[in-house]
Amino acid sequence: MTTLLALRGLQEYTRRPLNLVLLVVVPLVFVSLTAGALADFSAALGGSADGGGIEAASAGWAAAILAGIAGFFHVSGSREPDRRLAASGAGTLRVVLARSASALILAAIAAMGALVALAARTGLGDAPRAIGATVLFAFIFLAVGMATGAMVRSEMNGSLLIVFFWIFNVFLSPAMGVDALGLRVLPLHFPSQVVTDVASGHAGALGDLGISLAWAVGGIAVAVAALVATTRPARTGVERRPGAPARLGAGLRYGFREYRRNVVLWVLLIGLPVYFITVSMAVTPDDPTPIELMDGGLRITQVLPMSEIHGAIMVPITVAFLSGLAGLFVVTGSAQGDRRLVLAGYRAREVLAARLGIVTLAALLTTAVTLAVTAFGFSPRDWGAFVLGNVLVALTYGMIGVLIGPLVGRLGGLYVMIMIPFIDGGLAQNPMFDAAPPGWAIGMPAHGAIRVLLDGAFTTTFDQVGGLLLAGAWLIAVAAGATVVFGRLAVPARA
Repeated sequence: MTTLLALRGLQEYTRRPLNLVLLVVVPLVFVSLTAGALADFSAALGGSADGGGIEAASAGWAAAILAGIAGFFHVSGSREPDRRLAASGAGTLRVVLARSASALILAAIAAMGALVALAARTGLGDAPRAIGATVLFAFIFLAVGMATGAMVRSEMNGSLLIVFFWIFNVFLSPAMGVDALGLRVLPLHFPSQVVTDVASGHAGALGDLGISLAWAVGGIAVAVAALVATTRPARTGVERRPGAPARLGAGLRYGFREYRRNVVLWVLLIGLPVYFITVSMAVTPDDPTPIELMDGGLRITQVLPMSEIHGAIMVPITVAFLSGLAGLFVVTGSAQGDRRLVLAGYRAREVLAARLGIVTLAALLTTAVTLAVTAFGFSPRDWGAFVLGNVLVALTYGMIGVLIGPLVGRLGGLYVMIMIPFIDGGLAQNPMFDAAPPGWAIGMPAHGAIRVLLDGAFTTTFDQVGGLLLAGAWLIAVAAGATVVFGRLAVPARA
């Protein structure tokens, strides 16, 4: 029976074929586009691994985030059905083991997709090491995702936790030249040493591989224990329906109240950028780095400390992630309620205005907090242009989240909203990798806005009218697309 339950768990996941497609496509895109840039970044930060080691690690990182997110949604999306199954006679342990087995299969698929991408880019090289380490990456973060799914009820909160925990593990990794004592407790610390074939020197008797295996086995054991503890029948609460004295005002007020009461969400939206940006700026050296700018109508190349460039570019990367996820979860999390509102007499445009208002507030708050943190270590030449560029990034990605969510669902949307900001702001537009963005970067959503904010960061004259117009065009286009998609989502289906 356990096998049958596991197969049914996989069937739930595959009801959206796009989810399986993304398990293969995301690693291909991630490894192909980011491996070389991450190797250069690691070398700039003083990492001891060679380029091949970093590229192998990038496959592990891709497998980790895919497995973590898949495990989280696999558990959180089936919480109530699993409790009912356990209560109806299937047994708690049997249900949990079946759910865990199907999750392990998903993690294996994620690892396979990452290895295929690595083989296509560079070949597997030391194949046993690459395969074993990539599977360890996937299983360790699968455990993180499953445990989070068992303990965190909100899908937005859980997703943010996993995404930012993954970012810490990647950019504060020994493969990136970061090896502070306090960071050795991160679960991907020792697997990163294994895949790059660089001995840590502090693994003790177990060795780097032994501790990595302990993380995988122990993490899955903890995740299973958390599932056993939480897979029990639960009383269903009574749905509270807020009143509506004024349609748009009520929608905004009650929508914001829902997120205001979500204390964990605000801790994540505020606390994580504080920690991430502070640590990132602290570990970045002051090595000279060229950057191409426009100043006084002339195209120039300045040589600036890497820490200053990192301080400027971390803001749009962070706000793009957070705003995109906010847009994704606001619109997908309220879909059924929005349909009921339309049935109750609200117009679809009123519901849309309320939801977009919440997304806008979340984007602006995230931008304000991120800018405030950045101001302690970096001061742009022109605050106005710098703030404007970041706000445009935040609003654009917030609307992209609203647009993507209804098209591909929460899980597929989350994969996409992790990949696009990372490739766009973190890679294509990042002057730490190239003084000028590559040609294909011009077609990415944040190109114009980031040119505006970099102009404000490092020059005293505003020369990015073209970038401003491009950013405005992107915002209008994705907002229009979000409006059309949301309008269809909010219309109740005919019986």
